[in-house]
Amino acid sequence: NILYFQGVGMSVLDGFEAVGEKTTTNKMTMTVMESSVRFSKGVTEALGCPAYVKLLVNDKQKKIAVQACDAKDENAIKFCKTKRSKDAAGKASSVTVRTTDVLVAVQKYFTFPSVADDQIAYFAMNGESYPDEKVVIFAVADAAKGVSGKRGPRKGSHHTAKDGE
Repeated sequence: NILYFQGVGMSVLDGFEAVGEKTTTNKMTMTVMESSVRFSKGVTEALGCPAYVKLLVNDKQKKIAVQACDAKDENAIKFCKTKRSKDAAGKASSVTVRTTDVLVAVQKYFTFPSVADDQIAYFAMNGESYPDEKVVIFAVADAAKGVSGKRGPRKGSHHTAKDGE
């Protein structure tokens, strides 16, 4: 199914991209909060769920990139935890990073609003994947600001053994 045009090989499928199980269908989102940075399942899938990544920032373009790397890279950050069980082998999930260096590097682009004690302010950006370089790039200009409720027990909702037995 290859057409030859003036001696140059051209396929009728030039410009098409294969879609299958390996194609990432989940959104690739980076969520920046005051205490952490979360990468969605789509990001971890696009990167191949690497054990380590490096974070890169472009101050001129105001872009943030996350790229798969190995443990020997001087800027390596622990990313996916490798699971040894048969069911979970290679299964991607979202990853939360709380490293101070990462928070400082990323948060400089955002001004967090004051929110109530039971809420968290965040900025979320959708990323663009570049599979050949195992990298996902996020543009700060595309960040959507939001506020969500904190997870976990609410203030004053802790029960002692006497209360609930």
